[in-house]
Amino acid sequence: MPFIFLNFSIVLSVVSCARISWISLAAEKMADEEAEGVGLPQKGLNMIIKDALPDMRIANETREVLNQCCVEFIKHISKEAQMISSKDQRKTIYHDHVQKALKNLGFPREYVDAANSVLGECKIAAEKRLKRKNSRLDKCGIPEEQLFEMQQRLIEQVGGFNKKEK
Repeated sequence: MPFIFLNFSIVLSVVSCARISWISLAAEKMADEEAEGVGLPQKGLNMIIKDALPDMRIANETREVLNQCCVEFIKHISKEAQMISSKDQRKTIYHDHVQKALKNLGFPREYVDAANSVLGECKIAAEKRLKRKNSRLDKCGIPEEQLFEMQQRLIEQVGGFNKKEK
């Protein structure tokens, strides 16, 4: 949660420090991209707003501009990370490219640390999903080789069934 709040704080500071022309430019871009469906999920954005500012009512237009600011932030980081991955002669952007992008763009160390903690949480969640998947196979009590043989027999039976129909 600190990473999300930190993101939101930075986006809020961007919005508050931005010039009127930039906001109107973002609104124009948003109108163009809204037709394409570009943006963060509204429900998630609403939850972040409610967590950061629980006692305030935020206008829908402000939410839309905030959403667009978040999209621009992500695009900005992604573009820098993509340039770094290209320099490393990689086609895929990895977490270390994003970390370098954050550093190159001048984000404070706390921001990179927050990104690292979220990465750690994501890795733990991925490991749990993998363990759950593997535990289902273990719980059935039949060795994997035997399951494969059973599957092959079933496929052969279906093949014979289809031949009889013709």
